[in-house]
Amino acid sequence: MEVAMIKHGTTALTLAFSAWMIVGAAHAQSERTGEQIVKQQCSHCHEAGVNGAPRIDDRAAWAPRMKRGLDATVRSAIRGHGKMPARGGLADLTDSELRAAILYMFSPQTATAPKPAPVVRTPRDFNMKLVDGLEIYLGVLPAEAVQDEKLHGGHPSGKGYYHVNVSVHDAKTKAEIKDAQVEARVENPATGGSTRKLLPMTTNDTVSYGNYFRMIGSEPYRIIVRVKRPEWKDTVVARFDFRR
Repeated sequence: MEVAMIKHGTTALTLAFSAWMIVGAAHAQSERTGEQIVKQQCSHCHEAGVNGAPRIDDRAAWAPRMKRGLDATVRSAIRGHGKMPARGGLADLTDSELRAAILYMFSPQTATAPKPAPVVRTPRDFNMKLVDGLEIYLGVLPAEAVQDEKLHGGHPSGKGYYHVNVSVHDAKTKAEIKDAQVEARVENPATGGSTRKLLPMTTNDTVSYGNYFRMIGSEPYRIIVRVKRPEWKDTVVARFDFRR
């Protein structure tokens, strides 16, 4: 019975994804295809299921992640979660390209698109700040949603914990900043705040920085990210407003 329900659910998702592909086809001609993006980047983890990543074309593995809909899955990938950095480590990946990549990984046979033409991309992400030549991406995820239970020594005990994930890129070259010292302060007017060092997380040569913070009390939260490298004279500071 359970197997039948999974098959029924994944079949319904396949039909829904086919409709999403038709809706997005008008935009695909000016951007990279999902297949191109997956082969360039996503396959490093999703081909073999690294760190619990759902494998390409494994619809049963993707189904639980899609239960809230494609838009929610795309938003999660934009922010980054667990060891996966924001936008999968590709800073110039547009929202629609990320959507196409997810569609392709769910069903490579269905996710076909016309050959793309070059496109100029500009940052337009509410979770990204452009400061002093750096693109700083912020992702926040409930601690219980982090699949790697050993990350940073394991899930913290108690309620109200979130994982803060930061990716840093050179705004001009889009290259990752892999040797930074990063810390974050999470605060709100009611409960004060806490400051913690963000620890490097490496997956297939893609680096981001993260740690757990407790967020209880009123919203919004202010998240202040500080980035420093040994050769830099000054620390780069980015400020984000966050609502759970």
